[in-house]
Amino acid sequence: MTSKKVAVETLGCKVNQYESSVMMESLMQANWQPVSFKGAADLYVVHSCAVTSSAAFQTRQLLRRARRLNPGALIAVVGCDAQLDHDRLAAGELATHILGTAEKFDIARWIEVPASFAAPCRAVKGVNDIPRLSAQAVSCMHTGRTRAYLKVQDGCNAYCSYCVVPYTRGRSRSLPADEVLSRLRRFVEVGYREVILTGIHLGQWGKDLTPTRDLAGLLDRIGDSDSPPRVRLSSLEPLEWSAGLLRRISTVPWICPHFHIPLQSGDDDVLAAMHRPYTALQYANLIRELRMLFPEAALGADVMVGFPGETQRRFLNTLHLVEELPLTYLHVFPFSPRPGTPAADMPGRIPGDETKKRARLLQDIGTRKRRQFSERFLGRSVEVLVESAAPRAGWLRGTTANYLQVLFPAGPPVLPGSIVRVQVVRSGDRELIAAAPAGG
Repeated sequence: MTSKKVAVETLGCKVNQYESSVMMESLMQANWQPVSFKGAADLYVVHSCAVTSSAAFQTRQLLRRARRLNPGALIAVVGCDAQLDHDRLAAGELATHILGTAEKFDIARWIEVPASFAAPCRAVKGVNDIPRLSAQAVSCMHTGRTRAYLKVQDGCNAYCSYCVVPYTRGRSRSLPADEVLSRLRRFVEVGYREVILTGIHLGQWGKDLTPTRDLAGLLDRIGDSDSPPRVRLSSLEPLEWSAGLLRRISTVPWICPHFHIPLQSGDDDVLAAMHRPYTALQYANLIRELRMLFPEAALGADVMVGFPGETQRRFLNTLHLVEELPLTYLHVFPFSPRPGTPAADMPGRIPGDETKKRARLLQDIGTRKRRQFSERFLGRSVEVLVESAAPRAGWLRGTTANYLQVLFPAGPPVLPGSIVRVQVVRSGDRELIAAAPAGG
């Protein structure tokens, strides 16, 4: 049977990266051959994100690009934006197949349904009807990554006032521990040296299971198994750092010292309007405790600017808090009103120019903090997971356990996915520069 060509482009979070690999594997089993999204294909799949209006715009751009590349191809838009805005996507005749949060995992079957741009196949189940989370089998990352993502949780019960995720992914659902361990073993067997445990609301893992479990208990189970040399945790909310979790993480060498803790705002009034259940002081105390326990850990934060009602004084509270805390990098986002969320209708919208100005101020702080943290490792030996070739010929790029990006000459033959030790010699604009591995 002649194979057909499929191109997949993924927007958004680490969970989407894992899910794209699940979809790609199912398509390959149905005799589809993966190709680049930049060229000709028989099927284009846009795995969408709906967190910001910019992500939704990117989804539509990619769909139009796919149609230009091959006007006769099947084009599927799947995931969060398809779940949230399927009526608009259908009316715009942007795709032949529109698959929601649940249906995308059965993409190989749905694309066999006859459809056209004018009359797309639309399969979008309500999020309240999404079944329990099960281990969507994947043998490796089909997105070309040397680190494996493992989705152990999906959905969210938090309903922050600016966020559409509960409306696109449904309530929190956890992958049972035995299934987590099974998937983790599979990644180790095929050679991954680092696995990232990820979820939409990772800290809620186990709360929906019977009996209930928690993330610290899951890490105990992983520690008793054949785990990879590195396990990295994706984002964890400020109030989910229990004493048990802190104790567990601080006693094992295989958990990467890299923790991402969303802040969003350093002003209590803005946090309350966002429906974020902590105060700026609680957040500050956690970051300081993490720095005390993990002196060389990367500590990152999401910060939103321009939220309705964020006066200059309230913004300065955020600026000053971020400035004084021992964070090592920032992800700065302008507020994006999403239809159907309470924040979309809140008064006190901040003008776009002012929002951009505030974002630049925070981004400058983030750049400085990242550089200061990196420079602490000048002259030191670090272990690097080799990820890819660098733009400079004969050089490689990799990541340390504490999330530093490192460039170094290839030296002896080194394969992507291996872990090597290199000596840092200087700091670049965004990366550390190291000597070749020993033996080169």
